[in-house]
Amino acid sequence: MRALFLFSILALILCFSPASVADDEPVWDGFKFDLENLQGDDVSETDVFADGKLYLVDFWASWCRPCSQYLPQLEKMVEDYSDRGFEVVIFCVDEASTISTARATLEGEDYPFTILFDPEKAVQDELGARRIPTTVLFDPEGNEVWRHVGYASGDEKDVREKIEANLPEEAEADSGE
Repeated sequence: MRALFLFSILALILCFSPASVADDEPVWDGFKFDLENLQGDDVSETDVFADGKLYLVDFWASWCRPCSQYLPQLEKMVEDYSDRGFEVVIFCVDEASTISTARATLEGEDYPFTILFDPEKAVQDELGARRIPTTVLFDPEGNEVWRHVGYASGDEKDVREKIEANLPEEAEADSGE
């Protein structure tokens, strides 16, 4: 009877241990949010970050000239690295009074990244992004691996170096086949 009891306890422990989880993808453990995307849908961090990729997060505003100059560079990065496990997420931090301008500007382009509206600056505050643009690179588990404040022509070279150094290994191996 005692052996059956111990076996039952061991079976329960194994069933609920992290090693028994069938999902091989890293689980996002970074910052949390519930915001509206460019299409007007409410999304949370698990809708955006839960697929084990390298993420570049950028804080953007319609009135920020360097922010607008940076977007085409980010678009090129997505084109170059998306098949290797890389995505860009833009947090628009325009306030309620300018959000319609921001929305019109962003809808006028067909950017290949997720765009979320953070008019209350909750994510910006949580990540301590005091100035914009601020670029933050996150690994698949949600750990910050690099940060850069501002944008000037040529900065994209440093960003690309950091992306290449942090791309998921599986995605790099897959792209060489």
